[in-house]
Amino acid sequence: MCWQYSSSNLISDAAMQRLTTFLDDDAYNRNDVKIFNPTREKRFVAQYLEDHSNPFSARNGWKESSVYIRLPKEKMKWPLEGDAPELEIKGVRHRSLIDIITEVFEDGAATTFHMTPFQHMWKVSEERTIKVYSEAYASPAMMDAYIEVNSLPRQADDNLECVVASLMMYSDSTHLSNFGDASLWPFYVFFGNESKYTRGKPTASACHHVAYIPTVSCFQIA
Repeated sequence: MCWQYSSSNLISDAAMQRLTTFLDDDAYNRNDVKIFNPTREKRFVAQYLEDHSNPFSARNGWKESSVYIRLPKEKMKWPLEGDAPELEIKGVRHRSLIDIITEVFEDGAATTFHMTPFQHMWKVSEERTIKVYSEAYASPAMMDAYIEVNSLPRQADDNLECVVASLMMYSDSTHLSNFGDASLWPFYVFFGNESKYTRGKPTASACHHVAYIPTVSCFQIA
């Protein structure tokens, strides 16, 4: 309690409760506290992120690239967009969509996917029928894509089924700490071939990580 009230008035009871879980962990060693140095530990964390064994390593399909964006400036005009100043955003971690599609479709969860789209119709009466819009795999866009894919020229010995992988992208800012403004913009992908009721269950693991975009700080262009 002394630690909670003396360090900051922003430490919540929930954060205090989380601290007790660390103290009760079998890996906690009281002697380690005597030599603890936050600067050194952060350096260890950075080294771990560079290690191939971490979840964001290339062995797990992750790549690190830079993104270049053109910057506007007030009261300034350029003949072409390519003449505007360019800002390099480093440290963008991302995965290949092809790798994600292959991984998901080879997984057992794909057995519940709807590979052939269809339409839902509600026959209100003998005179009236209403088209029902519910699932992505029952949408007109999915039906059009399925027809287009199966209309493409194929090899004579190609007898495999052609299906559409319906990708639904989502992104939202995520805070990296309980206190402070450190954040990232993660990108996720869901599969429209899967029922929305399954996608809504956290235990279904229907959300797949695609990329993590670092936050860009605002500044003035000279």
